[in-house]
Amino acid sequence: MKGKIRTILGDIEPNELGYTMPHEHLYDDPSVGGFNDEDHKLNDYDKAKQMLDEFKAIGGSAIGEASTKHWGRKTEGIAKLSKESGIHVLCCTGYLCEAQCDMEKWVEHKTVNDLIDEMVEEVMVGMDGTEYKAGWIKAGSSYNYISEREERILRAAAQASIITGAPVHTHTSTGTMGLEQIEIMKKEGLDLEHFCLAHVSRNPDYWYHKKMLDEGVYLIYDGPGKAKYYTDEVLIELLKKLVKDGYEDKLMLSNDMGKRSHHTVYGKGPGWQFIKTKFIPRLLDEGFSEEIIHKFMYDNPARFYTMYK
Repeated sequence: MKGKIRTILGDIEPNELGYTMPHEHLYDDPSVGGFNDEDHKLNDYDKAKQMLDEFKAIGGSAIGEASTKHWGRKTEGIAKLSKESGIHVLCCTGYLCEAQCDMEKWVEHKTVNDLIDEMVEEVMVGMDGTEYKAGWIKAGSSYNYISEREERILRAAAQASIITGAPVHTHTSTGTMGLEQIEIMKKEGLDLEHFCLAHVSRNPDYWYHKKMLDEGVYLIYDGPGKAKYYTDEVLIELLKKLVKDGYEDKLMLSNDMGKRSHHTVYGKGPGWQFIKTKFIPRLLDEGFSEEIIHKFMYDNPARFYTMYK
C-alpha cells in the first residue's frame, strides 16, 4: 500500500512511526540457522519486554527488527511484544552474510526467482506461516568480498523490492563492499532512494561514505557507544562532515544490539537508552541542531521505511 509503513501489527502512516532505532534485534535464537553463540541468543521473552518498556520510557516509538528467519526470529512472540509494549516493530525478510548464515542449508539450492518468491510472500502474505508481514528486505555481504550466494540474495532483494515496494536494507561486514552492493542494486534496476546500508560506520572513511551517499542511498550509523570499533569522536567528526556536505536527509542512528552483552537488561551495556540519553546530548554539545537530530531519529527512518507501492 503506497505511502504506508508495514509493521508486524499492520500498516501505519509515516507520521506515526516516531523516534526510531532502525537496525536492532529484539527476540530471536540464531542457533536455529546454525549460528551457535550463546551471547547472540536474545530468547528471553520477559527481558525482551523489559527492553521495549525501557525504550518506551525514554521516548522510543519504533525499532527495525533485523532478525531474519535463518536468524531464528520469533515472529509470533515479536507480534505479542509489540502489542503489549505499544512499540512499532518492523520485521524483515531475507538473509544475512556467509559468516552468519549456513548458506549451504538455506540458500544453496534456491534460484534467484525462488528467493524473490520467498521474500515477496513474507512481505505480502506473512512470515513463518502467520499473518504477520515483513516491512523491509535484508541482504548482506562478507568482509571485503561478495560470494555467489550473497550476490544471488542481493539481486533477489532488489527484485522483491521492485515488486512489493518494501525497501532494501543490507548488512556490510566491517563496513566493506558498500559500493559493490550499490552496483548490484543499480544493475537490477532498484531506485537507490529505497536502498540503505548498515554497519558502514565500522569503516569510517569519509571519502567512501560520501561516494555511497552521492548515489542516493541511506546509511545507518549503528555503533555509538561501541568503543571497540571506534570512539564516538570518530563517528561524530564523520557525521559533522557529512551534514556540512548536505547529506543530513540520508543518515540514521541505531545501535545494532544483537547480543545479550549489549543490553542492560542482561546486566551489560550500553543498552537501547544510550543514543537517546548519552549520544544525542553529546551531539547537541558538539554543535548539532535539534532539527538535524530529528531528521536522524524521526524523519529519515519514516521516509526510508515507507513502502513506495
